[in-house]
Amino acid sequence: MTGFLLRIIINAVILIMLVIELPGVFVDTLGGTLLGGVIVGLANAAIRPLLMIAALPFNLLTLGGITFMTNIFTPLMVVEALPGFQISSVMTSLTGILLMTLCSFTLSKIIQDR
Repeated sequence: MTGFLLRIIINAVILIMLVIELPGVFVDTLGGTLLGGVIVGLANAAIRPLLMIAALPFNLLTLGGITFMTNIFTPLMVVEALPGFQISSVMTSLTGILLMTLCSFTLSKIIQDR
């Protein structure tokens, strides 16, 4: 349980850092950024592993392509659903999502629930 909570908190901090440092990503309020960070952290910590289990047969057929798509689309769905988030271009969106994916994948490998 502590690993799960730690991943949520670290994912939230990573999203806040991306909003601050990545040009082209705008959030209306600090509260929106914090809410977005918590929701993206929850999605990466809870929803993404469930999608990975559900997509396992297709993952074997596509040689890992489904894992890549799941890692990209999970944060994208959450950010698009949140009010107050604005992303100026597709390249900014892809850069932010790929950075979140890389960080989330690394966190999942380092911090595991026991």
